[in-house]
Amino acid sequence: MRLLAVRLQNLNSLSGTHEVRFDAVPLSAAGVFLITGPTGAGKSTLLDAMTLALYGRAARYGNDRADEMMSRHTAECLAEVDFETGGETLRAIWRLRRARGKADGKLQPVERRLANATTGEILAEKAAEMDRIIEEKTGLDVHRFLRSVLLAQGQFAAFLKAKPNERAELLEKITGTEIYSDLSVLAFETHKAKDEAARTLKERLGAVTVLDDAGRAHLEGSLTEAQTNAARLQTESQVAAQQLRDQREHAVIVAELAKLTASHQTLQQSKAGLSAEVSKTKAAAEEAKQQRAKREPMWEQSAGMAAQSDQFEKQLGESRAMYLTWAKDQKEAAARREAAEKALTAHADETQALEAWLKKNAGDAEIGETLPKLRVAVREWRGVFEKLAEGRKRHAEALVLHQNLGKTKSAAAALVKQGTEGAAKAKKDRAELERLTKALEAQRELTRHAEQVAGFDEHRQDLKPGEECPLCGALEHPFAKAETNFESQLQAARKLLKGLEQQHEKANRELAMLERELAKNEAEVEAENKRILEIKKRVSELEAPTDGVLEQWSAEEEQKRGVVQSSLSGAQLKELDSPQEAEREIGALEKRAALYAKKRDESVQKRSERQKIEGDIQLAQQEQAAKTKRLDELKAEGVTLRAKADALKAQLNDLLGGKTLGEDRQQHEGRVTAAEKIWREAETKLNALQTQSAATMAKLEQLEVRRQPFAGQSVLDEKALSELDANATRLNDAFANKRTELGSLEQQIRNDDEARKRRESGGAELQAAEAEALRWGRLKELIGSADGAKFSRFAQSLTLRQLIGLANEHLKSLAERYRLMAAEGDELDLRIVDLYQANVDRPMESLSGGESFLASLALALGLSELASRHHPIDSLFIDEGFGTLDSETLEVALSALENLRSRGKTIGLISHVELLKDRLTTQVRVVRGAGGTSRIEVVA
Repeated sequence: MRLLAVRLQNLNSLSGTHEVRFDAVPLSAAGVFLITGPTGAGKSTLLDAMTLALYGRAARYGNDRADEMMSRHTAECLAEVDFETGGETLRAIWRLRRARGKADGKLQPVERRLANATTGEILAEKAAEMDRIIEEKTGLDVHRFLRSVLLAQGQFAAFLKAKPNERAELLEKITGTEIYSDLSVLAFETHKAKDEAARTLKERLGAVTVLDDAGRAHLEGSLTEAQTNAARLQTESQVAAQQLRDQREHAVIVAELAKLTASHQTLQQSKAGLSAEVSKTKAAAEEAKQQRAKREPMWEQSAGMAAQSDQFEKQLGESRAMYLTWAKDQKEAAARREAAEKALTAHADETQALEAWLKKNAGDAEIGETLPKLRVAVREWRGVFEKLAEGRKRHAEALVLHQNLGKTKSAAAALVKQGTEGAAKAKKDRAELERLTKALEAQRELTRHAEQVAGFDEHRQDLKPGEECPLCGALEHPFAKAETNFESQLQAARKLLKGLEQQHEKANRELAMLERELAKNEAEVEAENKRILEIKKRVSELEAPTDGVLEQWSAEEEQKRGVVQSSLSGAQLKELDSPQEAEREIGALEKRAALYAKKRDESVQKRSERQKIEGDIQLAQQEQAAKTKRLDELKAEGVTLRAKADALKAQLNDLLGGKTLGEDRQQHEGRVTAAEKIWREAETKLNALQTQSAATMAKLEQLEVRRQPFAGQSVLDEKALSELDANATRLNDAFANKRTELGSLEQQIRNDDEARKRRESGGAELQAAEAEALRWGRLKELIGSADGAKFSRFAQSLTLRQLIGLANEHLKSLAERYRLMAAEGDELDLRIVDLYQANVDRPMESLSGGESFLASLALALGLSELASRHHPIDSLFIDEGFGTLDSETLEVALSALENLRSRGKTIGLISHVELLKDRLTTQVRVVRGAGGTSRIEVVA
């Protein structure tokens, strides 16, 4: 896997957009390059951007709160990495936005995407799928990436200094082999659970009881006897119950026969009476039909007369409606005539007033002819007037600009002086901040040392003469009783550290404030210079006229004013001050001329309207006379129709006896319907009686059939029936009791059968559970322990031996004098072999600080190869440790790292150590700017 480029936007102090190309010069041409910048500027943010893009988590923050990477006061952040693996170029993207694009908007879900950087094809857009594909193509999950690409030199330095009982835990964290501890605990806990399950099963089987052979035989004999008695009682109970049902049915049949016989006799009597009623009602219905037939001819004659009478009424209604219409039209004609006469009178008044107005304003008739010349004169005056006003304005503005130019030049000079003084102070403050930074780092190191020493004080008090020290193994303890107050020294160191941190923070704030003021001063100087140029440009653009030209233009304006004033003298207007006032006066004259022309046209129109109104009056008079004549004709026609209709109504009244045709017909139809209804109801009742009689006979026949089995028998009385009932109840209760006894015996048999089955099957289950517990017990003896240490220490010793082999390959280049080896007797302890001293081995503590760094760096490089043994890693980063090296050791380490370029590897060192800046000229610089933000520069 090779990293080609990283792009980021708004991550921590690196606000804005940034890009670092590892596949482009100068970084691609360098075997080792430096990532440098002030503390807190954002160097490690580059590494965070890589793990964010690839795995969705920041290298420093783990799984929690990666969203806190977003720069303050921004609404979006981005991390993007291009990398090459297996001959394929991929692009991983991580993006976080806020709602509505606002800096205070709610955080939205994280967006992740993996694509082919060459074709643009999207390979994954879901986090789980993206993690799976990246691990599949690179062989690295996030943990292996952190061990393979971001070298764990600092963690190995801690491993070399750790106590023996802490090494397994540290090595487990470094190599990511926590699974061995988990397997050890799993073996211990599983054996415990299996053993407990076997004991519980054994106790449960011991609680199961079964009958012996004698008890079982006795129970089965009781069951057989109970079954025989139950069968006998069931038979006797069924016979007694049947006898009781038969005797009760015989009594019911005899009673029902007597009841139905009496009912049949009553029905026969009712049928005879209804037959006579049917004959009588049928004759009445026929009589009503004959009466209706006699009235039919008279109804037909009356219908014809009624139709003729309705026709007369209809004609009369139409005549009345027409009369009303004509009356309305006649009234409207009269109204139109009156309105026309009133309009003629009003028109005469308006015409007289209009003629009087025209006579009074006859002088306005000539205004329209003089207006064109007057407009020309005013236009010429306005041109000269405006030219003079603009000239005076530019002349005054030029005077003001010359005054402002002098003031602006003075202000710019003052700002330049202020900026020069501020720059000098900023230089001094930066030097002071650099001094405080170095002092702060030194004091932090002293405080850490004091904390370590103070931490040993408690253990020092427990040392006893002749006993082994648990920390170093020595038997003599010369400092065990030393009277040194380490706690007070630690408190003093912490107090001094806190004071330096406060001074450093204050200096940092003051420098940032001064830099902001300098930036503001530069902007103000630039603005003042720009304003000076703008004033000069404006002065040249004004082209202001001289005083002599202004006097010439003023005289010309007075001459044009006089021409316009004389042209308007005939209209008796006041003295004019401006062309605009003259134009307003011309507008008023135009309105007077237009009004006169309008009034003159209205006068001509009035004469034409009078002729039309007089014609309308004549037409309205003629129309009114015609309408009156037609009304008289319609009134006479209505009287005639009324007489004919009244004569026909009198004849109808005589024929129908005062009733209407519908009422007479309805009366006779009702008589026929009522008579037929009474007849039909009588027939229905007779048919119902006949049906009921037939049903009664059928029931009597059925009862006779049911009584035949009891022929020759008398019906039992109530006493005999009660005795039969009591006997049946006694036998049924005896059978129920015996059946309950039988159920109890059967349940005892079933319980015993189930207990025998449980004991038989439980024995096999117990044997299997004990075998399983034994198997897990053997595994527990081999690798199991409650804390997971037994198997972990064994597995870590194998891992450490493999790691030592890979580390020694790198140690040949870093320090050819030394080799690493596992200590005898403690598989997690390391010894250093000195090849220059007859291969003698000694403790790692004997190495100097620089040699310890080289050993831990070799282990970190070995771990990188171990974690990526199936997928080579060509991009490596180291984020710590170089500040402890002297120049000679640093040179050795850099030379060894540069030699890795022959294997196709590129290494980035993250540090602000000055020696590295001089040694490695290819650098990615993180430059701090104003407001706590930084920018990235790549230099060679």
